[in-house]
Amino acid sequence: MSLERETLTKNDEFFNDAPTGVTVVGSGQMIYWKQCTIKVYKTGEEQKPVRVITTCNGQALVRRGTSLLLEEGLVVEE
Repeated sequence: MSLERETLTKNDEFFNDAPTGVTVVGSGQMIYWKQCTIKVYKTGEEQKPVRVITTCNGQALVRRGTSLLLEEGLVVEE
């Protein structure tokens, strides 16, 4: 259970219809974000984050067993 942030490869248009304040439960999907603070949790244990990533842009593969709360900013999940 971890989240390895990568450099964002998507442009501004990619985020045109993106929501804010998103919760993600890992299933092997990619997420892309702009100006989000991310709280990383072990799935099923969402009371206390195991990691907090300060406001940034990025992308990552979200594996099973990991849940995220992306606050503020824009998020696209694929």
